Amino acid sequence: MSCEEIQQSLSLYVDDALMLPIRVAVDEHVDKCPVCRDELVQLRTLTRGLSMLSKPQPPVDLSASVTNALMIEAAARRQSPKASFGDRLAHFLEPRLMPYSVGSIASVILFVAMFAALRPHFEALHEAAAQSSAVYMVPPTVRYDLNKPVRSEDYAASRAPFAEQSPSLNPKGALATLTRSYVNPQNSRYQDADDMLVVADVFSNGAASLVDVVHAPRDRQMLNDFQVALRRDAAFVPASMDRRPDTMRVVFAVQKVDVRERNF
Repeated sequence: MSCEEIQQSLSLYVDDALMLPIRVAVDEHVDKCPVCRDELVQLRTLTRGLSMLSKPQPPVDLSASVTNALMIEAAARRQSPKASFGDRLAHFLEPRLMPYSVGSIASVILFVAMFAALRPHFEALHEAAAQSSAVYMVPPTVRYDLNKPVRSEDYAASRAPFAEQSPSLNPKGALATLTRSYVNPQNSRYQDADDMLVVADVFSNGAASLVDVVHAPRDRQMLNDFQVALRRDAAFVPASMDRRPDTMRVVFAVQKVDVRERNF
């Protein structure tokens, strides 16, 4: 056994309350360990000192004093008015509900304070959501009559969520006709795939003007045809249909594809 285990058993050893095998082990350890032996000596000295102390004697009139106090308390309770049911219920519930009531009131106060502090942020988020809904609200689906040309008003209405940042192409304009010809397999001029990236200014009446060529096509005729289509008529619908600024600068990507299949 270790010294720690022996010292934990010394109190029972002094009181002769240990089982025989453990008591023998303590005897053998104490004979060899001076630290535990000194601890045992101190514990026995303390025990003998305590046993020599005189036992305190209660006052002679203790019993009479307790009896008188109980009789006085009983008489006082008999003379006091009987508590109503509501008072007894309140006395019963007060120590049980008071902590929860205080906690609930504190929680309500904290919630109100936090809501008051965050209210400006909530209002800002609500306004932003309302504006976003107004901008991106999709109009009723526009149905086209395949036997009639697409009207500019209908096409602009179908692009309402995006028209403010991206002007709608005029479906009757020369630019729309040109872009459709890029996928026409019967036109030998546009059989090879090509693409270009240009910057244009779009004005309030839908007319546009080429500003810069970011990526020129391999076929220079493709760029020339694009500029001619811009000058021929209004390439885009008027700004009032798109609800966009009167003048805006856009990046126009044009891609000519080589269509080999007719199953489309």
